[in-house]
Amino acid sequence: MAPNHPAVLLSGLLLLPTLTPAQTSTQSPQTPVRTVESVQREARIADLAARLDGQLERGLRRTGEKPTELVDDATFVRRAHLDIVGRIPTLAETEAFLADQSPTKRTDLCNRLLDAPGHTSHFVNFWFDLLRVKSRHMALSGEPFAHYLRQAVQQDKPYDQMVRELLVAEGAGHKAGNGATGMLLRDTNMPHDSMANTLRVFLGTRLECAQCHNHPFDVWTQKQFYEMAAFFGGIRYREETLPNLVGLRTELAQADERTLQQALSLVRRMNQGIDGSGSGLDKLPADYKYDDAKPGTPVPANTIFGADVKLKYPSDKRQPPARGQRNRGNAAPEIDSRTALADWLTSPKNPRFARVIANRMWARTFGLGLVEPIDDWKQDTTAVHPELLDALEKLMVELDFDLRQFERVLVHTQLFQRESTNADETGKPFTFRGPLLRRMSAEQVWDSLLTLVFDDVDERLREPDERARPVYEQYAELAKADAKELIAMVESRRGPDMQQQRRQEQTEAARRQLAADAELQKRARPLLRQLAEARRNADQQRVMAIADELQRMGLPLGQRSARGREGDMLRASDLPQPAPPGHLLRQFGQSDRETVDAASTAATVPQVLTLLNGFLDQRVLEGRSALRRDLEIATDGERRVRVAFLTSLNREPTADELRDWRRAIAIDGEAAIKDLVWVLCNSNEFRFVR
Repeated sequence: MAPNHPAVLLSGLLLLPTLTPAQTSTQSPQTPVRTVESVQREARIADLAARLDGQLERGLRRTGEKPTELVDDATFVRRAHLDIVGRIPTLAETEAFLADQSPTKRTDLCNRLLDAPGHTSHFVNFWFDLLRVKSRHMALSGEPFAHYLRQAVQQDKPYDQMVRELLVAEGAGHKAGNGATGMLLRDTNMPHDSMANTLRVFLGTRLECAQCHNHPFDVWTQKQFYEMAAFFGGIRYREETLPNLVGLRTELAQADERTLQQALSLVRRMNQGIDGSGSGLDKLPADYKYDDAKPGTPVPANTIFGADVKLKYPSDKRQPPARGQRNRGNAAPEIDSRTALADWLTSPKNPRFARVIANRMWARTFGLGLVEPIDDWKQDTTAVHPELLDALEKLMVELDFDLRQFERVLVHTQLFQRESTNADETGKPFTFRGPLLRRMSAEQVWDSLLTLVFDDVDERLREPDERARPVYEQYAELAKADAKELIAMVESRRGPDMQQQRRQEQTEAARRQLAADAELQKRARPLLRQLAEARRNADQQRVMAIADELQRMGLPLGQRSARGREGDMLRASDLPQPAPPGHLLRQFGQSDRETVDAASTAATVPQVLTLLNGFLDQRVLEGRSALRRDLEIATDGERRVRVAFLTSLNREPTADELRDWRRAIAIDGEAAIKDLVWVLCNSNEFRFVR
């Protein structure tokens, strides 16, 4: 059947009606709470960006290099969307930008994208990877932590404030409002690992090698490691038993063993949290072998660089517990050492705090840091452009650690508009004549593929707390339950009969929904035929009138009607963290969240097979797809080729590409169209941020 046959057109329209992004994205629950322009005026941002460009140009002159040329509009619109909102632009977004004649359209686009809900989604992926967020870590739910990070990004929480909250957080980890405890709970019962990860993430310092011996490649000693670890001394990783469940074992004495164990497990799981402001003390290990202290000696907290921290220790001589033992009643008293650590670490005067996050943000935008590796700074570390790094540090402090405004400055630079370049294979430092040519992250690949399926993928973004809400509700229910109610809670959550009943209910609900959809589509069919004709004739007024009529019938033109269906077709940030093994995200290098910043962009054979035999076939070419619909309603072969290129690569086809693919479509019809999409989406041009 020819691609422009009325039946084919109708099937495409039934599969996916359309809605313009402006009608939905502004209503997304993840839209930033304020616009970037309401915080900093455009003129100031432009001035700050020009200063950075000037610093970079001076650095390039010293190396005898010249910046690359500015990119064309097609390259820029794709790059801006991928870097700022984490996906390629839609067909409508691409064509609108290419047609725009405004001299400020590039900066205007960057500002719009920074204000879009997609920015929240994309930036949250950065934090999930860096802070090892997992939806489930042993018995601990990571959803409250994920909720905290989404909210922090959406609300523009200053970076220094966020880090402080993560370091001093306390209380039950599953209780609403306590999501910040998630960072320290990620290393439950391992305060030494927690301190090492804290220094690596926020200060770019690899101190973990000094835990067992003096650092072999840096100046840090084993004693210094324990002096830093002492700031986390006295942390307890379990809240006291909820008051209403004190004496639980006695109350449950008559329950069967299975119920008893499940009840106790539920209480232990839901009571995980952080307690203790910090004793400021730790102990050297029993096998400590250096001359500056004896094994097992108590060690007071002390910083490894920067300003000294003054802690007020009581005259009480109680000791920190031995390694592996929990604090008891005779533990060293709390002296708020965690707050002292937060004050020192987040201070603008800390020699690395602002520099490290500025360097991370630079690497996130341009592909590499001015200092590499970004999390292994040493005393002799030198940036590729030292004066530029100084300017970035000053800018971070000047903007009060507002990361969205900092990113805004970066994407307003001339560097962001320049042609990308490859890294030097000889190991020569990358000097940023242009941004680094790099592969998309797994999240960018997934979210870009969703953009081929949905007209407005951001309309599907969920409330920031949607995944955490059941956790909060269960904790609140447990907090007010007595022993009898606890037994009822346990019994209501188990049993094959209950699970079978739920499956039956879900099956019946799905059957009813399908029947309702079929009836609705039957009634809407005449209007959809008229809609196809109006689109072919470019009669926008008629299109809007028909859209209004379909809306009144209960068939809205867009994905609002599909909310709640295809639950796995959400942006990466709204899926379980990380995605399960075998998921496309994992195939393309999403981190398993076991170590810091562990995502990969390496190419593998399974990635090609995943696209060729999986997603493209099932979701784009055979399933409900915006791209499929746009190809089917295209008026001729030339338009189909242009739609395929503008949607997937966000550029017009060359004259040769247009000629060759028009000929192929004329001969092979729909098969050639599928081949075209396969070729484009499996090309390096699609996979790279160019």
